[in-house]
Amino acid sequence: MELFSYKMTHDTGFAPNPFGHTLTLATCKPYMRKSKEKGQWIAGFTSVELNNDPVGEERLVYLMRVGEKLHMRGYFADSRFQNKIPNVNSVNPIERVGDNIYRPLVPGATAPSHFEQLINPHHWASDRPCQQHLADDILGQYVLIADLFYYFGSCPLSIPAEYRPRVPQGPAKEGYLTPAALAARFIRFIQENHKQGIHCDPTDWLGEQFLKEPSCAKKPGLPSTKC
Repeated sequence: MELFSYKMTHDTGFAPNPFGHTLTLATCKPYMRKSKEKGQWIAGFTSVELNNDPVGEERLVYLMRVGEKLHMRGYFADSRFQNKIPNVNSVNPIERVGDNIYRPLVPGATAPSHFEQLINPHHWASDRPCQQHLADDILGQYVLIADLFYYFGSCPLSIPAEYRPRVPQGPAKEGYLTPAALAARFIRFIQENHKQGIHCDPTDWLGEQFLKEPSCAKKPGLPSTKC
C-alpha cells in the first residue's frame, strides 16, 4: 500500500474537484498527476497558507485512492465527466467550479498548443487563459480519478498521532511517501470512522462572490488562484 501526502495552499472545489461522478484531480499538481498510478493513495493536508494550521498540526482535507488514470484529452470527451465542464453562467456554484477545462484540438493532443482552455473561474486571466496555469496543467498530462474518497474540505480532520502519516513541512511535488505499515493504519482509521464522500463544502467556498472573480492573480480579500 502506497500513500503520498502533500500540503494544500488552496481548496476551492477545483483541485481536487469532489463533485459529480467522483473526486478528480485534473489540474494543478502536474508531477503528482503524471507520476501516480492506479491503486495508490493521495492525502491532501492543510497548511499555513490555506487556513493557518502550523507545521506539525496539519489536518486532512481529503483522501483518495486512484482508481483510474485518464489522459486529459480523453477526460474531456468522457460522458462520465461532462458535468465537470464548467458553466460560468450557472447559478449553481458546483457547475461553475468544474475542472474539465481542456478541450483537445488535435488527435493525440499532448502539448499546451494542442488544447483550448475553456473559460473558468480559476485558471483564467480576465479575457484569456492564464498561460502559466495552462502550461503547468498540461505538463501533468493525466487526470487522477478516485474510486474511493473522503473529502472534508472546510472541516478538515485532525489525525491522532498514532495514525498520522508523513506530512511534508513544505511543498512536495510528488508527495511524501509514508511507510507501508503506517499508511495502512492511517487508511484503516479513516475507513473505520468516516463515511466515503463529501463531508463539508470546500474551505474557500465563497459562493458567487468568489466565482465571479476569475483571475490569474490574487485579488484583495480572495484566495490566490495559483496552484
